Amino acid sequence: MSNKARLTIGAFAEATMLSRKALRLYDESGLLAPAEVDPFSGYRYYTPDQTRAGRLIALLRAADMPLGQIREFLGHYESDLTAAGQVLDQHLLTVHRQAASTRTLIAQARVRLTGETMDNVSTAIEQDQPVLSTMIHTTVEHLDQEIELALARLTAVAASKALSVTAEPFGVFHGEINQDSDGPLEVCLPVSTLLQSRPSPGQTDDGVRSYRLSGGRFAVVTVEAEDTDFPAILAAYDQVCSWIEATGGTPVGPPREIWHVRSGAEEACRISVAWPYA
Repeated sequence: MSNKARLTIGAFAEATMLSRKALRLYDESGLLAPAEVDPFSGYRYYTPDQTRAGRLIALLRAADMPLGQIREFLGHYESDLTAAGQVLDQHLLTVHRQAASTRTLIAQARVRLTGETMDNVSTAIEQDQPVLSTMIHTTVEHLDQEIELALARLTAVAASKALSVTAEPFGVFHGEINQDSDGPLEVCLPVSTLLQSRPSPGQTDDGVRSYRLSGGRFAVVTVEAEDTDFPAILAAYDQVCSWIEATGGTPVGPPREIWHVRSGAEEACRISVAWPYA
């Protein structure tokens, strides 16, 4: 590369409105590598042709697009405008969902601030019930996919053993699931009876457990559509806990999510958060 055709990292940063620190990060992540690196000084040099990609990255980072999604967009930018546009549409949808979640969570915080009565909490008495279950560890990014895989597995076991599914599937959260924590989550499928080949409740077969899950008294909040997204659904958890405390009760045992209509269905997703209490 001739000296005329190359830009120092400082000149390139000025031309693209990207900081030197950001450019080093994008180089290390493979998003925007310099055209040349001096083997002796380590100085990075860019070409004028790279300024278009640099400014696009600056634009999309300002819109809070993740680096992986920007990499996908740039991969389509020159060759497939439709695919590149779909990347932008997907990020916009994510932003709208995040905004909706923020409104839901702030509204719940305001309820706590004003001490308003929560009239959307109901109670239910659940009986002990036979279930097939399996434990999964996953972060929130892959939660829906892992739930579907687990339920498909449990449904296949039930069919192979001639067990009838008696109620909607649900999850028992034995640990928090978010961007950093992976549970575990126990995915449960209510069935007609226990498997006769498993004499003890703790016996497992390829990670699938057959046992009688304890019932009890539950405080329940049902949410749907955008309110089922993470983190908006955390407002429902706060509502049931606050209601239990306000009525003088005590949460006991891990909470459950009952999946009436799961993500990906044609109709709006609908979930009940049920927390056992005494």
